[in-house]
Amino acid sequence: MSTIRLVHRLVRPPMSHLSSTRSAARSFSAAFHPQANKDSDRAHSTTPQHRVNQTDKPPNPAVPSTTSTLTKDFPKAGEKNPPPDLLNSADPNYKPVDTYPGKVEHYTGGRQQHGAQKPELEVGEMEGITFKVEPLRRVGEDISTMRARLLYQSRKRGILESDLLLSTFADVYLADMNKEQLQEYDRFLDENDWDIYYWATQDPPAEGGAKSDVSKDTPTETWQRTGAKSGEWAQTVGAFKAAYRPVPSRWADSDILRLLRQHVRDNSANGFHAAKNRKTGGGGLNRMPNIQIFNN
Repeated sequence: MSTIRLVHRLVRPPMSHLSSTRSAARSFSAAFHPQANKDSDRAHSTTPQHRVNQTDKPPNPAVPSTTSTLTKDFPKAGEKNPPPDLLNSADPNYKPVDTYPGKVEHYTGGRQQHGAQKPELEVGEMEGITFKVEPLRRVGEDISTMRARLLYQSRKRGILESDLLLSTFADVYLADMNKEQLQEYDRFLDENDWDIYYWATQDPPAEGGAKSDVSKDTPTETWQRTGAKSGEWAQTVGAFKAAYRPVPSRWADSDILRLLRQHVRDNSANGFHAAKNRKTGGGGLNRMPNIQIFNN
């Protein structure tokens, strides 16, 4: 019997490698065919409805870390009275973390009731810190060295806008300043760059009428018509109108700030011709002037 089987095996043609691969692939694909394994889908019957509910929900509001429940965005917060067993543990003199809640703007768009107003920040003070950065004062500096130093400090600021504004201003007025004006300009340069820029370029709100500026940063109408529809980033330059920054009392009657505001008007399109006649501007603020060498 074994001899007969051996003869049959020798007579039968051998199976090729390609046919064996095809048969293995056919059996593998048939085992995992979706029609052949309908029961393998374990998704819940309410999955599509749940996915729609999750995508239709509004995003969670950005809640700040301080006094968030004092706004009207969360009306249910504090609606019910606390349990009697917790009344003894409550601090009757509790105050929110923000000292001046009337000026706190929340990311959610809510605003607290008007309260105490924040005082003016002095030079070297920053909101949220308990220390004060004192500016470096020079003692025994001669006029020539002070003038050269102020020219350098006018050209090397923290932002490009202040570089262009103060470098062109120093090129026009610095050479004719007396010692008192140089000292006042020295103190003025210790202020924050963005404050200097807005103090010099923004017009105060109109008195007795409609306000010429907004109380907080708002998108411009041009960006709403074009950039918002095209998907342009809101951080793009010119997309927002900056809120008006009032001039502090220490610079309200400053001759330096008056000259700086006049310098901005002289280099604007409206004051171009008058400034050229006075030789106080007219060239614009698009580039830094060449370094001026002072004789005294």
